[in-house]
Amino acid sequence: MCSLGEEKEKAAKLTVDAVEKIEGELKGKRFFGGESIGYLDIAVGWMSYWLPIWEEVGSMKILDPLQFPALTSWMRNFLEHPVIKENLPPRDKMIIYFQKRSQEFSSRPRG
Repeated sequence: MCSLGEEKEKAAKLTVDAVEKIEGELKGKRFFGGESIGYLDIAVGWMSYWLPIWEEVGSMKILDPLQFPALTSWMRNFLEHPVIKENLPPRDKMIIYFQKRSQEFSSRPRG
């Protein structure tokens, strides 16, 4: 989200590599533990909300639903769970927050 050029491409590739591993763990499952949310879902659940926001702010695409159908489905299931859905921060405010953070990081001198 905050990287530029080759650095951004490298970070995106590393992220896709990690997402491929997660995809493999979710194949055929609603949640990591089966049919209900467990500890692992909670531990990595932040990704469901933040990754699409980071993709938007960083003008990049990491999570292709055709390439990662199990993960995409898991993210949707996770975000639609009533306990999770009721406790998420407003998306529009998060977009604004991360746009500001991205601008701050990209305006810093690199060295």
